[in-house]
Amino acid sequence: MDRQFLMEIMEINEKLAEAQSEAAMKETESIVRAKQKELTDSVSRAFEQDDLEKAKEMLTKMRYFSNIEEKIKLKKIPL
Repeated sequence: MDRQFLMEIMEINEKLAEAQSEAAMKETESIVRAKQKELTDSVSRAFEQDDLEKAKEMLTKMRYFSNIEEKIKLKKIPL
């Protein structure tokens, strides 16, 4: 993974960890969904161009965002 991407993931995780309100969580969730949409489009283009390495890279990035989505869901569930 490239350094810039990992920094972005760290920032989003920090933002989620610090989110104390529903609005803050929704904002983080919105960012993650937009990134997932972007990556889904990139994966589609990579497959259309038979660029399997690029598709693999995008799918790996999607997994990071999927993990954040899971954290959001868990944070929404009251204990």
